[in-house]
Amino acid sequence: MSINIVNQLSLKRINVIFALVLVLGIAVSAVVYYKGDYIAKKTGDLIAQQVPAYDLLRKLNNSLIEQERFLYEFYVAEDKEHFERGYSQSNHQAQDALDELIVRFGEIPPLQVTKASLYELNIYADEFVQNITASPTNWNLARQQLRTITDVRRATSPQIQQLITLTENKVEQSEQVILNGLELVRFFVVLYGLATLLVAYIVAKAIKAYLSTAVYNQRLSLFSTRNPNPVISLDSHNVVTYCNPATENLLKTLGLGAGKAELLLAKDIEVHQKQLLLEGKTDSKQFEYQIEQLYFQCDLHWLEDLGQWDMHLTDITERKKFEQELQYRASFHPQTGLLNRYELKKTVTELCQTEQKFTFGLIEIRSFSQLISGQGVTVASTVFKEVATSLDNIMNTIDKAACRIFHIGEKSFALVCTRDLNNKQIDSLVEQIDQRIGSTIFHCQYQVQLDFGFANYPQHGNDYSQLHKNALAALDKSARSGDKSHVLFNIQLGDKLYYEQQLIEDMRIAIEKAQFELYFQPQLALSSQKIIGAEALIRWHRNGQWITPSEFIPLAESAGLIDSLGDWILHTACQKAQNLVSLGWSDLVMAVNISPLQFGRKDFLSKVKKVLKDTGLEAKNLELEVTEGVIIYNVQEAIETLAQLKKLGVHLAIDDFGTGYSSLSYLRKFNIDKLKIDQSFIRDIQHQAADQSIVRTIIELGRNLDLKVIAEGVEGLEQQQILTSMGCDEIQGFYFSHPLPEQKFIDFVRLHKAI
Repeated sequence: MSINIVNQLSLKRINVIFALVLVLGIAVSAVVYYKGDYIAKKTGDLIAQQVPAYDLLRKLNNSLIEQERFLYEFYVAEDKEHFERGYSQSNHQAQDALDELIVRFGEIPPLQVTKASLYELNIYADEFVQNITASPTNWNLARQQLRTITDVRRATSPQIQQLITLTENKVEQSEQVILNGLELVRFFVVLYGLATLLVAYIVAKAIKAYLSTAVYNQRLSLFSTRNPNPVISLDSHNVVTYCNPATENLLKTLGLGAGKAELLLAKDIEVHQKQLLLEGKTDSKQFEYQIEQLYFQCDLHWLEDLGQWDMHLTDITERKKFEQELQYRASFHPQTGLLNRYELKKTVTELCQTEQKFTFGLIEIRSFSQLISGQGVTVASTVFKEVATSLDNIMNTIDKAACRIFHIGEKSFALVCTRDLNNKQIDSLVEQIDQRIGSTIFHCQYQVQLDFGFANYPQHGNDYSQLHKNALAALDKSARSGDKSHVLFNIQLGDKLYYEQQLIEDMRIAIEKAQFELYFQPQLALSSQKIIGAEALIRWHRNGQWITPSEFIPLAESAGLIDSLGDWILHTACQKAQNLVSLGWSDLVMAVNISPLQFGRKDFLSKVKKVLKDTGLEAKNLELEVTEGVIIYNVQEAIETLAQLKKLGVHLAIDDFGTGYSSLSYLRKFNIDKLKIDQSFIRDIQHQAADQSIVRTIIELGRNLDLKVIAEGVEGLEQQQILTSMGCDEIQGFYFSHPLPEQKFIDFVRLHKAI
């Protein structure tokens, strides 16, 4: 609506409207005043007279009931002091309420009857008290008196109800008068309000048109001035014709000097301008650019009617930093700052697509698990970061352009060299890395050894998955080898990897279907020449061939199958041992090897208890052989578990004694019964003086610690005689007996008669 609408309205008509509204307002005010005063009086009467009457009637009725209650309590308890205090208080309250009601209502019949009843009630109450306090008390009379008192009290209820009804009628009359008055007031107020709204609408409509136009013009003029973002206007030659205060503030912040808005223009602004004009679909374009350390989003507008450009700049620095941080985290590992697994896959995939020959390597810190167990996660993490920094520096020194290091796991790195390295070149590269890493002392004086596995494209794989898989196989072989720190993948290694994978899959099936067998190798006491027990040894017959435990047990550990396999061995061995006990060999001890991984499980102790319970085997007939490797996981827990097993009655032996580490430091803490000398010391004992010295030392150590000593791998009479002369307690090996299936073992024991 145009602002001239005010001139189109007749001044006379507006005056008439205002006059009518004024008259109506005076009339409404008079009615409201008169009716308001009348309503106030009626409301005051209702509040001052009728509402208190309700309270007095309720108080009177409650007091009469209380009097009756105290009489009944006195009848039951005969507590005169309590009765007189309570009854007197209730009587006073009733009398006060009755007196005030008489003042309000006058001597009307209901109050006269109530007053007489109250008087009568007091008389009966006095007679009742005299009877109760008399000696003796006439209890029949007392009960009759109570009934009379109840009847008198109940006679007051209709009178009180009559007064309540009378009060309600008066309240309803007053309420109706008030409501009628309020309705009339409401009508006049609504009428006046509608009239006022009508006038306000007519006048406001005219004023609104004027104000809207004025405000719109003012907002347009202040938009750029008050805009917190820089606004710059350019002519057709990109000369600045206008800039708002926010632009000057930005120039000041950047230290570019006042009045130099042209320094804020994007360097390629003409490119964006041409694109906008050529497209012709819209008159605006949005793009981003950087001004020193700040990032801006520019909304570029072409004002054709004015022949000028308008630039609106928005600071997006925080958003860009966040985007850059996300992009960094997507490509770099936050712990070391090296390129991550995602970038490794991306790099290798791109190299494969270009069909460029290159070498792919995996690097792993050896014994990292022991570092975590011994020093804690924090120290291990620090060592890893230091190793990562060293590897990155080494690669930069050796061949920064061709070799890159990636962080791909908790203890693992990857190496990509965009050159096809042969064995000799890989040897040279690994030697340089080993020399630098080996000569570096890391956090907490820790020295690091690395294992390497390499694969070449395209000989060992055409894509990332195949190259990674084959490099991992080479790394695994390197980690298992004691004398090789690196391995380059070859066909034989691939065949072996395939064979091991098949072996693992078949082992899963064999565990599910219980396709393993247990053989038993007798153990001989040298002093008595009697069989004192047997070691349970697992055997696997697969596709017509026997698979040795040394071949499939490590695979079971690496594939996570050792728990299931170990549980089956323990349960079956205990079951077979119980069968032997039932044949009369009650002192025979069944020895079972326990993997460190199996022993380290939280539920291992409970599993042993359950197996003994399920099979009925006594704990004294079971011997658990553990290696010193059990301390790898948690020394204190290992010691506590051994103590609990010993308390249970199970025999405990340290297997392969002398080949582990920290033997002597932990031996005194392990609550064990027997040391088992590893067969590597027995094999050439008749020829090697050093082996004899080691075995003699172990036997003397066992004797000093009151431990039994058993030697395994005894394959000849001369070995047995030497062990006997040294004081060894027990032996097992091919010379005495090969491992035997169950029935042949039973026959062998029977042949030797007594156990």
